[in-house]
Amino acid sequence: MKYLDIESFTNINSRLSFPTASGDRLVLGRVETYSCKAAGTDKKLYRYLEQKYQEDLEEAKELSPEQSSLTNTFSPFGPLTQSASRKALFYLIATLNASFPDYDFSSLSADQFTKELSADSVIKSINTTLFNAGCPASLRASRLWDSIDEVIHIDQCDIYSYVPADEWNPYQEECPVWSFNYFFFNKTLKRIVFFTCRCVSNLEEIEESNDQELFFGDLIDDHVETEFYPTSQHALKSMMAIGGGLRL
Repeated sequence: MKYLDIESFTNINSRLSFPTASGDRLVLGRVETYSCKAAGTDKKLYRYLEQKYQEDLEEAKELSPEQSSLTNTFSPFGPLTQSASRKALFYLIATLNASFPDYDFSSLSADQFTKELSADSVIKSINTTLFNAGCPASLRASRLWDSIDEVIHIDQCDIYSYVPADEWNPYQEECPVWSFNYFFFNKTLKRIVFFTCRCVSNLEEIEESNDQELFFGDLIDDHVETEFYPTSQHALKSMMAIGGGLRL
């Protein structure tokens, strides 16, 4: 998979990392584009997956013909007897390997992915998640979905999600509060947009906030309001950092 440097995505990604309104968590996200053109390591991965499929098929046949039939019928990508279905699985695994180079996802199976029913439901889910996390106005004004649509043509995409088990979760060490991984796959363009995001505890921010509270505790009224929202210790710190002021 070849990473494609998209200027509009650079702008979006700079806004996809932000603290939640409470300040005790961080949202960390990114949007990436990959061409489905196979590189040297991708060809090796594809051969491995094809061999693994044949081995799994033989193992299923040994269990029972019925089990073999079920193994090849049910898949988010279509029947695995079809090379196009197996290639779609390969593209998603190759994308994960490219996006998380310190991990190896080659042992993932098709049933660890889900095909989403509609683009609208995916967009609504992502929007709701980011909005509830307190996404900044700069992100809402960044033309996120227009930019993605210009690159991948969302209405022409098959969209898949990946909710990893612990052993296959690249974010496991961060113990995320939540995370999502979506693949927008345009077969005609032979291109994938990968949208990944997670919310993690901001322990450093909590410690600093506690220190700040000890210092400013006698000076700050927790119920003083700014023009937009109630001022917390975190908000005060942020405004002080950028030279902002309180409107009393």
